[in-house]
Amino acid sequence: MYTKKYAINKLHAEKICALFLALALTLAGWSMPAVAADGAMPHVYVGGQSISIFLHNQGVTVVGFAPVITADGQEVNPAVDAGLQMGDYISEINGKTINSQQQLTEIISQWTAEDPPLELLYSRNGERDVAWVTPVFCSQNQCYRIGLYVRDNTAGIGTLTFYEPQSGVYGALGHQVSNADQDSGEDALGSIGRAPISGIRIGKAGSPGEKMGVFIAEPTGVVQENTVYGLFGILYQTPQPLYYSQTMPLAQVNEVTTGPAELLTVIDGEEIESFTINIVKINANYKSSGKGMVIEITDDELIEKTGGIIQGMSGSPIIQNGKLAGAVSHVFVNDPLHGYACFAQWMWEKAEPLENAA
Repeated sequence: MYTKKYAINKLHAEKICALFLALALTLAGWSMPAVAADGAMPHVYVGGQSISIFLHNQGVTVVGFAPVITADGQEVNPAVDAGLQMGDYISEINGKTINSQQQLTEIISQWTAEDPPLELLYSRNGERDVAWVTPVFCSQNQCYRIGLYVRDNTAGIGTLTFYEPQSGVYGALGHQVSNADQDSGEDALGSIGRAPISGIRIGKAGSPGEKMGVFIAEPTGVVQENTVYGLFGILYQTPQPLYYSQTMPLAQVNEVTTGPAELLTVIDGEEIESFTINIVKINANYKSSGKGMVIEITDDELIEKTGGIIQGMSGSPIIQNGKLAGAVSHVFVNDPLHGYACFAQWMWEKAEPLENAA
């Protein structure tokens, strides 16, 4: 009886200590890792596939300018005159939220010469500003125009990091797509699909390279979360091809060490290839930025073909000691042989709620 009571009291004390430890860590700005009760991380299929990414913008993106031809044949551009530039994100006109090219065109076409200039709220390099634009009647199109080409979604190429087969949840990219929707809800934020690589622009110091690919129209999954750790959502089926036919455990942050590692990515067509890298620094306290590792490309073949880390390589899985350690996330612009990577555990902590909801 004494032994049983002592064991119960000891267990109770251990639970209290664990509770106080978790509370102390939370108050200190730390969070307990999202792992299973037995401390094991999930097993996933490791990615490496090249993917196309389509996301809905918050507003429309300025992608070009076109002259407006006046009645006397002059070429003018009201948008340029108002100070708008390539890459600006227009979110409102006259206080109305803009989410599509069609919506923007309709508001401009309804403007009359008696109306005041249009008030365009836009963002540039993270700063918000207002441009006052006076439309001009175009003799060619017989309507009012401001001389803008805009895009109402974000499209690009990245790399799939992992796929959890029980729930269909995936993680990709290793970083956030800025100026695109970030809040999850009933509607998907966008979609992903296949993107065979058709060419490589080699990177060099000061000029990052990039993968050039073919966007396959049929989507293979939906995007439900756009976070600092990457994109997350549901795939319709197991991605193909697979470099490793068997699933692999995710590494916890404290299992990842400096030293040699393996990187999987596509540089031609849809063939996943393996390359050597070196993890040169661990930044376990950089969770808010997602830049948990500094990595170095050491594979001569990859350096020759790409110049190092290039655009489109984001999300490429990093494997160490038989576990998925993380994913490439950023390149050092002035040193493309080096870049940042995000820990797989950090990515899984964002993916796990989708697994529970699946």
